[in-house]
Amino acid sequence: MKHSLLLVAVVALVAFATPAHSQFMYLDTNNDGVGDSNDVLSPTSTSVDVWLDTDSNEDSSPVVCNDNPSDLMTINSYEFFLRSTGSVTYGTWTDNMGFGTIVADLAGGSDTYHGRFSLTVLGAGLYKLGSLAVSGVAVNSTLSIVSSSTLNPPGATSFGTTCAGLDFDNTYKHGSDWFDVRGTASFTPVTSTTWGQIKNIYR
Repeated sequence: MKHSLLLVAVVALVAFATPAHSQFMYLDTNNDGVGDSNDVLSPTSTSVDVWLDTDSNEDSSPVVCNDNPSDLMTINSYEFFLRSTGSVTYGTWTDNMGFGTIVADLAGGSDTYHGRFSLTVLGAGLYKLGSLAVSGVAVNSTLSIVSSSTLNPPGATSFGTTCAGLDFDNTYKHGSDWFDVRGTASFTPVTSTTWGQIKNIYR
């Protein structure tokens, strides 16, 4: 019994001492630089911004490297998949990072993929990766950030960094190295809100 309690205590201590690895990628549709419930698609939407925080979780708690906690969560490349529900026509991706090497720009079915690379390593922090042009958006359509897609099987929603990563390839991948993402929120018609209901009463 004493040995069992000791084992539980050691396991608990290891779990507590191991730093959590995560980052936060999100979509912004209203140009405020924040990913929240105000970011929705509408028939008038023309672009969606993609943001990545390399050294913070969604709750703003800090992130450290998995192999060396003293290293910074740098970035010198990115790639991501978006998936739509409803009708969304994907347009041109415009890089905002100054990453000049194009990995790929792909679109097919409900998915789109974009990747860029640079030999210049940027420091840890919050970055607007770029903007994706959209059109033909149907009411109640949404965009989600997904880890992978048959559109480009070798690809992964990820970013290059000087930190080793779980696969020791200097790439932090969504779904293994980090998990926090936020796509666009569902559109709520004005008639479903409190103010909308009040207006309906006095029509």
